[in-house]
Amino acid sequence: MYARCPACLTTFKITPAQLEARRGMVRCGICSAIFHAEQRLLQVPPKPDTEAAPPAQEEEVSTKKSKRARSGKGRGTSPRRRRIKTVPEQTAGVDDAGIPTVTELGNLVKPRSIWRSLFWSSGILALLFLLAGQTLYFYHDELAADPSWRPVVREFCDHAGCELRPRQDIARIELLQTSIAPHPKYENALRIRATLVNRASFAQASPGMEVSLTSNAGSVLARRSFTPAQYLESPANDSLTPNVVATALLDVTNPDAKAVGYEIRLVAP
Repeated sequence: MYARCPACLTTFKITPAQLEARRGMVRCGICSAIFHAEQRLLQVPPKPDTEAAPPAQEEEVSTKKSKRARSGKGRGTSPRRRRIKTVPEQTAGVDDAGIPTVTELGNLVKPRSIWRSLFWSSGILALLFLLAGQTLYFYHDELAADPSWRPVVREFCDHAGCELRPRQDIARIELLQTSIAPHPKYENALRIRATLVNRASFAQASPGMEVSLTSNAGSVLARRSFTPAQYLESPANDSLTPNVVATALLDVTNPDAKAVGYEIRLVAP
């Protein structure tokens, strides 16, 4: 199998193994041009370019000898004709022995240093570990919201010193019962009693509570937000155990005693 360089038109012998080694890319050993050998394949070696030899020519060489007589008269001698044949040079046959062979694949593509490859691979791995660590550190709470990621994030925070917030799912906290009555100590004030239960399978922090008082027309007359420490009967224990009822006391002001309705909304603490 043969391949011809498109730059200097040099023909090379090439093997299928050499074509597969670099996906057909080779470098010319004469002009160093890189080309795709599969696009320049020849099934038979090219015929040698030989110039047409000139035919044998006959040259006539005339020699004339003249002798001058003492009297000054010369005698002519008949010219002699000699044939000189120019024989065309024999052109040596060019076969496979005259075609260069690509044997050293290392000459086609410069080999890469194994130490250089190891250096770059180690650097890339180090950058990936650094990126993963930064993601865990700055987004640990968001990742910990996924139960499958929480053990990994907790282990990371134990070594990195980051604080992991308790697991929270307000949608799983149910407001069971509420009641409202005048405040036992203060005028123009109301006391709301509410009971909460955590329906999640894990303990979670008590939510914040937002109370709104409304008029007959449905407009908001007053609104107040409460933290767990402000509404729990035992603020020391602000964690809701699964399926255990917790009681909340919410004291709100009733402006001009015009409030006829109320609304309680659970919010993130």
